[in-house]
Amino acid sequence: MVAISENLTKIQKMKKENSKAHNLENYQFPDKYGQWLGYQIEKLDKKKFEAKVSLNLREDHLSPSGRIHGGVISGFMDFACGAAVFSSMKPKEFCSTVEMKVNYLSPLHAGDKLMSHSRVVFRGKKLCVVLALLYRKGQKKAVAMATATFNIIG
Repeated sequence: MVAISENLTKIQKMKKENSKAHNLENYQFPDKYGQWLGYQIEKLDKKKFEAKVSLNLREDHLSPSGRIHGGVISGFMDFACGAAVFSSMKPKEFCSTVEMKVNYLSPLHAGDKLMSHSRVVFRGKKLCVVLALLYRKGQKKAVAMATATFNIIG
């Protein structure tokens, strides 16, 4: 309960500080899960509302089957979609995931280097819909795709 209260206080403080609230560095690793996952924002296009995010898969991302755990990909796609939403946001706005669907198209392994391409397909006052495709770096065949809806707060 204390951690939730501390996070809420941090968010409220960031919303008050306009310049910090829209600073990418504040969003890059907002939680321990994001730090552990290891994603990197490669590009944010605030005109096209698109994002590119990379992830190098590691052995600690493996499931008992020896392939990358679906939750790792789902978590990564959630962040990748959120990055596209971020590119559309105004200062003092935040977002939260309302729903997300992931299609796993190909198994992934430790050592794979991934790149996501996400873009906003609808942006309203309160809701934002995003499409994301995930590729192995340097390849053109998608290994996963996601659609997500985000709530815009602020």
